[in-house]
Amino acid sequence: MKHLVFCLICLIGIIVTGCSHTSSITEQELTENTRDVNYSVIYYIHADADYLYHNSDGKPIQANSRVLSTALEVGEAARSGEVFIYYQRPERKILGLFPRKSSRFYQYKNGLLINHMKYRHEDKREPFLTTEAQLMTKYRGQNRTDSHQTYFLYFGHEIPLGNNKGYHRSLPGIDVNTFSFATGIQNFLKTDDERFSLVALSTCNNGTPEMAKLLTPFTHTLLASPQNLHLSHIDSDAIQLLETNPDISSLQLGRFLGEFTFQRLDTTVHTTISLALYDLKTVSTYIKSLSAYTAVDKVSERPLLFKDNIDCAKIHPFDPEAYTQGIEIWYKPARFGRQSAQLHSGWGCKPVMKHVGSKK
Repeated sequence: MKHLVFCLICLIGIIVTGCSHTSSITEQELTENTRDVNYSVIYYIHADADYLYHNSDGKPIQANSRVLSTALEVGEAARSGEVFIYYQRPERKILGLFPRKSSRFYQYKNGLLINHMKYRHEDKREPFLTTEAQLMTKYRGQNRTDSHQTYFLYFGHEIPLGNNKGYHRSLPGIDVNTFSFATGIQNFLKTDDERFSLVALSTCNNGTPEMAKLLTPFTHTLLASPQNLHLSHIDSDAIQLLETNPDISSLQLGRFLGEFTFQRLDTTVHTTISLALYDLKTVSTYIKSLSAYTAVDKVSERPLLFKDNIDCAKIHPFDPEAYTQGIEIWYKPARFGRQSAQLHSGWGCKPVMKHVGSKK
């Protein structure tokens, strides 16, 4: 009988902790003399889907776990910064009835892990990234330098152009699309006047005119793939340059991220590699025009939303001088299959019906 009561008490304890919104596992109070932070880095690692791939030796690897390891290393090295890591995992229930916290939140400040907690999404239909932004608002430090910079790195599958309620396997009611993403990450900024120095999208097919148009009002630099990036992901180790070279510009930092990633993929991947760095200050001078131009087919014909992007210039021929300013591109066509062009405009667009099966 005593054993039964003990088990019942333990079960109640699990249920209670499982139903709370957040639960701090470890927390270390910083002293008042902690240095101001020069920068904030935000990692969002989506793991509520399939990210299994095999390396050149045939070894199975979960790509999101590799990204998490790098993010933790960046946090430990951030002696003059603050690093927030969201590891969004599938949500489970205890005994199939009681919700439990599965996702992880890590906060590093000046190289110290000051928060590590589990969290879950209480509202299963909330706007994308709402819970994550609330956690940052609650826990981020207030002692920022005047030159403080903010960087956002997103790791996951392609963020679709239209509504997608199945992006999260265990949270199908949350719409994930380019608009909800752009709206969601703005909530991580402390003020309406603040801008991201760099947004890096480690996804396929998100180096698009529409994504650039949505991010331009609050982002200086965008690193994204106009076509295929593969599940190997962007290498984020170069974020540590914020420590060794604190005056590095967002364009320089994005260039290091892009170059290191391309060099690694070039030796291991046989499919198409495409990665582009967008100076959104320059791009802003023409992005509305380009977005409107490439959006024509979305009205006249249904785009093939689940197909990989192709170079926008193949679908909508345009003067490269008009719509490629402010872009640096790393591109290599697939080694096998149909011969691909050796050059790329840096913009990705969905194919449309009239182009499918074209012999050109």
